[in-house]
Amino acid sequence: MIYFTSDWHLNETRLGDLNPFFRPFASVKEQNEIIIGNFNRQVTKNDHFYFLGDLAMNLEGIKLLDQIKCKNRTLILGNYDEAYQDVLSHYFDEVYNGLEIDLQGVKMYLNHYPRNRKKRFFNIVGHIHGLWKVQRNMLNVSVDAWHFKPVSEHEILYTKNAIENYYDDNVFIETI
Repeated sequence: MIYFTSDWHLNETRLGDLNPFFRPFASVKEQNEIIIGNFNRQVTKNDHFYFLGDLAMNLEGIKLLDQIKCKNRTLILGNYDEAYQDVLSHYFDEVYNGLEIDLQGVKMYLNHYPRNRKKRFFNIVGHIHGLWKVQRNMLNVSVDAWHFKPVSEHEILYTKNAIENYYDDNVFIETI
């Protein structure tokens, strides 16, 4: 199974209702434990996961990856990852700025930033936390938009199908 996630911001201290991407945790420890715990309950050591940027706020947060069971890991760099790229490369098999993949016969483009989408692909992105989940050819896999859980390949394909075949023009605003 393949999973996608982004924007964990482990060791993030801006919690509560004044946080720009509201995180309902009582403490940094609770935030880290819930995100990692949800991940480990869903993703096995034999699965593959793509992390679409913004893993942690500091080196101590990055070291929390030692608690992740899954060993098949690909990182798409986000804005918070750039300063720690050398350290992160030890925790991931591959590191990219953006990546084209084939997911069960469907061309997908993985990138942290929605603005860097590719029009001829279905795009999987992060960066915007819970502001929106879907756009016309795009899915946001930020942990904030998915109840602090990773998104499976089945959920990706299901949502893509819904966007393309069941949503009408009144669902989307043409700003992206």
